[in-house]
Amino acid sequence: MRLVHLTAVGADLPPASVEFAPRLTVIYGASETGKTYVIDALDFMLGGRKLREVPEAAGYRTMLLGVELDDGHVLTLARDLSGGRVSVFDEDLRVLPNRPADRQLLGQHHKDNADTISYFFLDQLGIADAKLRKNVRNQVQSMSLRNIAHLVLVDEERMQSRFTPVESGSPTSRTAERSAFKLLLEGEDDSDLTEADDAAAFRRVNHGQVEVLDRAIQQVRSQMDGAPERAECLDVLARVNAAFQQTSGSMTAQLADRDRLVNERSRLQEERQVGHLQAGEIRTLVDRFTLLDAQYAADLERLALVKETGTLLGYFDTESCIFCGADASHQQREHAVYETVQLADSVDAEATKTQALRGDLTLTLDSVRAELDRRSDRLEQIELATRAVDDQLAQLDDTLRPVRSDLDALIRRRSQVERWIEQWARVDELEELRASVAQERPTPVDTVSHGITLASQQDFSRTLRDLLAQWDVPGAEEAVFSFDGTPQINVQQRSREDRGKGMRSILHAGFSVALSEFCTKRGLPHPGFVALDTPVLTYRDADSAGPHSISSDTPEVAARSDDGDDELLSGSVARAFYDYLSSDHPGQAIVLENQTPPVMDVADCTVEYFTGNPGNGRSGFYPVIDASS
Repeated sequence: MRLVHLTAVGADLPPASVEFAPRLTVIYGASETGKTYVIDALDFMLGGRKLREVPEAAGYRTMLLGVELDDGHVLTLARDLSGGRVSVFDEDLRVLPNRPADRQLLGQHHKDNADTISYFFLDQLGIADAKLRKNVRNQVQSMSLRNIAHLVLVDEERMQSRFTPVESGSPTSRTAERSAFKLLLEGEDDSDLTEADDAAAFRRVNHGQVEVLDRAIQQVRSQMDGAPERAECLDVLARVNAAFQQTSGSMTAQLADRDRLVNERSRLQEERQVGHLQAGEIRTLVDRFTLLDAQYAADLERLALVKETGTLLGYFDTESCIFCGADASHQQREHAVYETVQLADSVDAEATKTQALRGDLTLTLDSVRAELDRRSDRLEQIELATRAVDDQLAQLDDTLRPVRSDLDALIRRRSQVERWIEQWARVDELEELRASVAQERPTPVDTVSHGITLASQQDFSRTLRDLLAQWDVPGAEEAVFSFDGTPQINVQQRSREDRGKGMRSILHAGFSVALSEFCTKRGLPHPGFVALDTPVLTYRDADSAGPHSISSDTPEVAARSDDGDDELLSGSVARAFYDYLSSDHPGQAIVLENQTPPVMDVADCTVEYFTGNPGNGRSGFYPVIDASS
């Protein structure tokens, strides 16, 4: 990955742009011309929170950053100068965008969110989902571009700072930044670490849990007013169960007798109901047979009357026969006597038949009446038996009533004792849990090494040492990088923080370039570029005449400061520094410097001069706009 250009654009304004060469870009010139602004803008485009305002930026709206990916594709990141989201355009854009972005990214890193500029860049490096250790308890956090931004974008203040180059200087991010450096140097993150408990927080939570359990125990005990000890409760429960068994056994036999009587009463009631129904049917039959007998009696009386009347009519002579209605001329002599006898015989025959039927009916009626009497007697017996069963049930209920009362009392007592026993068991459980909680201890930190291996330190020290030697830095052959305790660079048995500003700056620059080279050559994750602000000298006055180069007879260059923290470096360091970056360094370097660099007529390298004078060449990052035009 390399940076292509940094361009500020605005409506009706000429673009303010810096083109980055594939290998080395040097921007030098007077102070207060916008050189440091370049690094600030790069940091802003890579997720920095804000970009400082400068008067020269008035009217400019958007900052563009061209980026060439590893596959050669160039895209442009666009962000409003006031901050906010980062727009991604899949093209090399050098003017104010006039179309929607191909993708929108959040400027700030957010955990588990892939739509951020941080995730976008880290994904290009293959470490977007890496985890970093962030404290001594092995808690981890998601990898952020901000964890490594200070390793590739080094402003003048950090260049000269006494802080280790591994860290940005923020105490809260120190552990994560060391883990990020380890990730770059060894290619492994901290996702496999086991998180330990925060001892102070654990004690607070543990103490709170114990207090809650104490209150729970006290609450359960308050519900056991008058309860004996658990052993006594068990003894009482045994006695109550024995009494319950004895009482319930006696009651069981009586209840069996009662069930038998209840069943008997139900049977008698059912039989009585059937008997009443059958008796009613028999009474209806007796009534019908009695009515039929009366009918037979009436028929016999009528037949006797007919017989008597026929006999009397035989004594009268009439022209017409009283029996058949024939005229006298058609009648025989003994006709009337014969007819009278015939009538009497017919009536007697009918009467005999009716009398026989009535006799049969009498026998049947007597039998039915006898059955009705038997049914009535049985119903009386059922009534007597039912009253007897009711009396027995009443006596049995009187006997069972006190037994039931005793049994109910035993049940209530047993329920109370069982509740006490359950509460005692609850108290025991809570006290056991309280003892267990009180004995808990926080999970210890894994006894694993969280630093860089000795082999990696030695390999990186060798790379740093070779690089500083090529830069002609004094004592470079003894340069050592150590990750024990505070990560530090030592030269001639003196740590970087104990050296002057000039040496601190060149060692910091050497660290950043060596890290880029170490990772690039080993296929380890690294953005592939570094931007260094004032790595060789600290200040230079505005130059109104034009650029100057370091001459070969310059004996030494001083890193000057107001506090007397000076350390002289050979002038050859600057020449070797630029020679190395322009030819031997495999990555991309952007150098911002006050001092005029050596003349470099090398491919893939450019030098940009900010004069600080509007009337002489390019005055700074932003062009001077004539307000009158």
